[in-house]
Amino acid sequence: MAATNTLIVFASRHGNVEKFARNIFNLIDGKVDICNLNNRESFPDASTYDSIIVGGSIYHGKIQEKVSKFCFHNIEILKNKRLGLFISCGYSGEKAEKELREAFPLELFAKAVASDYFGGKIDNSRLSFLERIIANQLSESGELTQSVSQEKIKKFAQKMNQSNVVEK
Repeated sequence: MAATNTLIVFASRHGNVEKFARNIFNLIDGKVDICNLNNRESFPDASTYDSIIVGGSIYHGKIQEKVSKFCFHNIEILKNKRLGLFISCGYSGEKAEKELREAFPLELFAKAVASDYFGGKIDNSRLSFLERIIANQLSESGELTQSVSQEKIKKFAQKMNQSNVVEK
């Protein structure tokens, strides 16, 4: 048995997803590469990895365009890899589960060995003026949940590690 090589790709607008990706990076066994899609001109070659983890955050009910494009351009490759999917969102429970299911193509979501939402925290210093107004309104209404689940991140990594063994 040999450890696999894993690619973690993500896009982070306000820092939550990047923190999650780096936490996962530190918990995954074997060789791990990490790629912030916001800092790339082109997509990494997903075909050279055994496992791929894709993460992004939800804005107005949709995952970032760069994450969506990465999935679209690599869908056939991703369907044949050990796949993990995660999101950052300001909700919990059924609403967060729905956003997770709708963030990625159904065929990828169904194939994933690990998928979860980890929550999120709002850092007002990273928000635009309009985003601060919207975030404050949602927070005051009680719609937003501002917490991060380190336990969910650990369980996600454990699931990926359990499936991250390749027969020689």
